[in-house]
Amino acid sequence: MKTVLAPRYPGESRRVLRRVETASATLEEVQYTRGFSVASHAHDFASFIYVVDGVHWSGHSKGGEACAPRTVRFLPGGEPHENFFPVGSRCLQVELGRQILPLAREHGPTLRVPGEVASPSASRLGARLHRELCQRDGVSELAVEELLLQLLLAGADRRCPPRRSQTPAWLLRVREMLRERATNHLTLTDLSRCAGRHPVQVSRQFHQHFGCTISRYVRQVRVARAQNLLAVPRLTLAEIALASGFSDQSHFTNAFHRLTGLTPHRYRLQVSQRNEK
Repeated sequence: MKTVLAPRYPGESRRVLRRVETASATLEEVQYTRGFSVASHAHDFASFIYVVDGVHWSGHSKGGEACAPRTVRFLPGGEPHENFFPVGSRCLQVELGRQILPLAREHGPTLRVPGEVASPSASRLGARLHRELCQRDGVSELAVEELLLQLLLAGADRRCPPRRSQTPAWLLRVREMLRERATNHLTLTDLSRCAGRHPVQVSRQFHQHFGCTISRYVRQVRVARAQNLLAVPRLTLAEIALASGFSDQSHFTNAFHRLTGLTPHRYRLQVSQRNEK
């Protein structure tokens, strides 16, 4: 296949619905119109494609395949590929940054061949990446880094995970750092320096010992702090959001509702009613 770099997209045939850049990747939710086709081209950096809905066809150096909803595909950097959208499709496209792939390779074999990621966890990880794009907050960058490392290492190591043992001291230090600096901007690199361990090991063992991802833990700590502040009537929701580590009131409200099932306003009313009894 002849490689053509940076194809042009006429009119509304390719429409970017959402876009965010992090230190580890650029994420875009893209809508393709029915009947649109993309000639053979390549991108400088490796990428993932998670199909949100619709079906399309993708061809690459290893063949061609139908791309169904809730599947994830990997394309190495420089890989020529072409696409056809017979019924239209909405996709999450993730272009990896310069550092994330070498970082994953330090821990073990990573994805190298173009095509669908066969790991049973790929669909779940792709959906979580899409959710981070749609509902991003101050912890999303950390979450995206975690998810991309998991995807890059998907299927590379199928050994059974070790049994949960006593939590190592370095992991307790990581958790304490997350508690103390929950309102700060933290990355896996920051945590790995604190622990003296590889970022992948930090992410995996945190989940193994504490039962949740690092990003979810940070959100839980921030929401718990906000719950305490909501009992102070003189503080506005915007002030509480910033004091709890959220970038704005909208992100605060969304994260609070996802974790508690209540809006901050409703939670504050319940606290007020309990205090009046």
